[in-house]
Amino acid sequence: MKISENTAFYLLSWCAVLLLGSCTSDQLPEPIMANCGVDTPTYAVEVKPIIDESCAYSGCHLDSSPGRFDSYNGLLPYLQDNTFRQRVLIQRGDPTTGMPPNFAPNGRPIDLTSDQLTMIECWLNAGFPE
Repeated sequence: MKISENTAFYLLSWCAVLLLGSCTSDQLPEPIMANCGVDTPTYAVEVKPIIDESCAYSGCHLDSSPGRFDSYNGLLPYLQDNTFRQRVLIQRGDPTTGMPPNFAPNGRPIDLTSDQLTMIECWLNAGFPE
């Protein structure tokens, strides 16, 4: 099969545009790291109150949703497989998969505060100490 000079020129031009264009816009933004300070948060002191208010209540992660989050051991499998980080930190802007969800009942938060998110991120980064 023989390609005409015009076809070859257009193919090479198109490849050059793709290659040159892709090299200039493939930079990811720098991740923003939480400022955790020197104190390491623990589940019992700092994180459990956030979980109790936002996750471990009737109709959610206490009796109907997957996982019982009313204890450290109930939460541990979701910490170990990274599901908790994914749903609370990474997908937090998604109204359905982000946690807490936007359809939380009245009186329950649909978003965590920036301080709560920082606390959870620091706790997870420290290996989620009990």
